Amino acid sequence: MLIKLFSAGHGDYKKVLQRRSILFILLAVLGGCTMGASFVLAWLDVALPSFVLGFYGGVGLGVAGFSVVGLIGTRRLLRDEKKMRAEEIKETDERGREVTLRAASATVLILMVLAYVALMIAVAVSQAVFFTLLAAIAAFFVVFLSATAYYNKKL
Repeated sequence: MLIKLFSAGHGDYKKVLQRRSILFILLAVLGGCTMGASFVLAWLDVALPSFVLGFYGGVGLGVAGFSVVGLIGTRRLLRDEKKMRAEEIKETDERGREVTLRAASATVLILMVLAYVALMIAVAVSQAVFFTLLAAIAAFFVVFLSATAYYNKKL
């Protein structure tokens, strides 16, 4: 849903789908690299908790799988003009875009409240977790402010 929101553009929908295909390919490569890292770390016998290797492998497989499914769907749309037109109408529908934007805004607000609570707990429990959360929250706000400035100029 969000990938469609951020990769949709004004103009030729076929080009939008081609850009989306490239994005899916890059995500599939990223997922494959993550799975590969799991195997390499296991082969090198790196001292990591066992769940870490499973986590890397599972996340990599999930990202690669999602990307392949998305790529197949996008390629099918590119081959069928009628379906492509129907999907373009669906994706550019004002109501659908507004629902996605509001859901994303509510999600960000809730996640920031949860991050605040986690930060207050982490400061008393683990300094490493506290600073990791603090860095993630700071990075979020830097990205948010940068995106806001970008879209204020672009739109």
